[in-house]
Amino acid sequence: MTNIVDMTSVTEGDTFSLKDSGIEVNENKFDIESIGDPENPSKFEITDTKTGKVFTVNADALTGGDYHQVIRHTDGTIPKEDIKRYDENAVEKFKTSEHTHSDEDWDWIRDLWEQVNPGAELVDSYIHSYNKSTHKVNPTAKEGNTYTIIVNLTPDLQPEDGGTLDLWTPNLTDDMKAIAINTPYGINGDPIVNIVKSYWPRQGRVIVFDARIPYTLRSVEGDKDNVSVVFKGKAFPN
Repeated sequence: MTNIVDMTSVTEGDTFSLKDSGIEVNENKFDIESIGDPENPSKFEITDTKTGKVFTVNADALTGGDYHQVIRHTDGTIPKEDIKRYDENAVEKFKTSEHTHSDEDWDWIRDLWEQVNPGAELVDSYIHSYNKSTHKVNPTAKEGNTYTIIVNLTPDLQPEDGGTLDLWTPNLTDDMKAIAINTPYGINGDPIVNIVKSYWPRQGRVIVFDARIPYTLRSVEGDKDNVSVVFKGKAFPN
């Protein structure tokens, strides 16, 4: 098992208190009010003081403090002969439209998870393959301590071939900004939003990031498909 992310280091910050998380609220850009038990609220109402718009978010959505920093990658984690085998299996499964796993034919994907598991409980996994991308923002998690783990499998791709993964694009919705109030990209953050990280799909590269971070995938130049296995994991309770 490769400890790609130290889960004990990415859950810092108080689940329920922005003040205790060390977050400064400048110019009163938002108000926040807890709903339910004051000691253990179930939801928060966040008001954008500039527009008056009110957002209701689950308390779990604010777990993890400044979660936009939870981005890690490794190269060389998986032996080359295993990567070749995983790629062949993924391409074959994708051709037969069997993108999800349910039987012994998917032992290889469980084997892959054992090699890249960052210390999380596996929630879901699937094969992703594309050439031309829609460039849309992929769905994000609405609770903390959830992680996306992407394993790139396609051989011989180079940076100039495209297919990059871009994290934190300018396409943030108002709902995403409400959930991101304890990051630099929330209602109280810098209005100029940039791409924080961009990874080209080098074969065998494993990328782990907080599943609340919006991301897009760029199109691949040429006729190759960008094939990867995507895992969704939940941090084990302390």
